Amino acid sequence: MSDQDLEGRVHALETQLDDLRRRLAESELDDWKARIDQLEVQAHLGEMEAEQQLEPLIEQMRNRLLDARAQFDKAGTVAGDALGTLTDGVRSAAKDLGDALAAAAKRVTPGR
Repeated sequence: MSDQDLEGRVHALETQLDDLRRRLAESELDDWKARIDQLEVQAHLGEMEAEQQLEPLIEQMRNRLLDARAQFDKAGTVAGDALGTLTDGVRSAAKDLGDALAAAAKRVTPGR
């Protein structure tokens, strides 16, 4: 196998890895959107007081999700280390969303 063949295979593997990272980041964003939607449904099913408390938090989480999605979409053809930085940013935003979601869930169901 020539050096050129090996370089081609390495490049193909790097491209596959970048694609998997993109898919993982997009999957995490989709998962958080579903969780936010679920929280919104809980807020609407709950008492009006709970809904009033949760509306600003839901709006904040939606804005964070939109920001993370915009960063993801803006990355477009980013490769290598830059994509790793992007996916780390998406994971960080997802953690922030998770913390906010946990706090919101406690507000809706205080017995948890």
